[in-house]
Amino acid sequence: MRWMTAFRGRLRPFRAQRERGAAAVLTGLLMVGLVGFTGLAVDGGATYAKNQELQNGADAAALAAAQECAADENDCTEANLQSEIAPYGEANVRNDKETVSTSFDIDLSAKTVTATVTGTKFHWFLPVVGVSESELSPDATATWGNPISGPAMLPLAVSQCTFEESLHAGVGIVEVFIPKNRGNDDDRDCHYGEDYPPGSFGWLANAEGCQVQVTVDDWVETDTGLNDKPDCDWLEFIGEVVLIPIFDEDIGEGANGEVHVTGFAALRVLGIFIQTGNEQYGEPCDRREDTRYEHQTCLRGEFIEYVSTADGYQAGDPDTDTEVSVISLID
Repeated sequence: MRWMTAFRGRLRPFRAQRERGAAAVLTGLLMVGLVGFTGLAVDGGATYAKNQELQNGADAAALAAAQECAADENDCTEANLQSEIAPYGEANVRNDKETVSTSFDIDLSAKTVTATVTGTKFHWFLPVVGVSESELSPDATATWGNPISGPAMLPLAVSQCTFEESLHAGVGIVEVFIPKNRGNDDDRDCHYGEDYPPGSFGWLANAEGCQVQVTVDDWVETDTGLNDKPDCDWLEFIGEVVLIPIFDEDIGEGANGEVHVTGFAALRVLGIFIQTGNEQYGEPCDRREDTRYEHQTCLRGEFIEYVSTADGYQAGDPDTDTEVSVISLID
């Protein structure tokens, strides 16, 4: 039996070599799988982050394009948006910006614009399994139009007559007294008699904080103008632009009144005087000492053309063009 033992001893090195070769192949296969799973984790996470950067660029480009279209629809062309707005698409991308491009799809009838930002993510580990890069193309759609619902930033409304006189007749500065001003002997075109809605009809009722939710072509309840609104930080409004409702009809008076809203206008606030407490913020109203105005609470400002990105407004096509547009992302 010695010869059998000797034979087995001679075979042992060959068996070991075969086993070592099998282990090397198995290790290689496992390494490919390990690198592949690492690629899914590392490159997958990096691809998600890259897509978020491109999505942020698409959101920014869509909003900027909608703002351009709202300001002047004649400038709402593919060529102009490529020239003026496309850089917003790559502004949020940190690496490989040379692969980034932005395209626009404009629908003037629907007042929407879609921005698509395309970019390439080069992978680190996935090339082992044959995937060297991924092309990403997130998009965003924004709309623009006149506001038809949203918050009145100040709890008051201004008559359409006062608005039109101020904006279209070149009056410039407007002064609104609260509540309804009396007297048919007012020599201005927008007098405050019984035949035409007043410049302002007290405060708007049902305010949350300093804002009141308003819908165009609807009636809004009013409150008396005798008391201050303690939830309003009047000083913070000085120099700011606020959106306030315009109305064309009123019924009732004070706490029993309502006004019919036709649109929103943008007012740059220059001064506010609250009779309760005798508080003056910003510029005083020139006509505050006029005895025809039985209550001295007054708002002084200037109506302007304005494009707003404020949240909470729905865009549409109201009957009254107040030269205000709101823009928002819808997709």
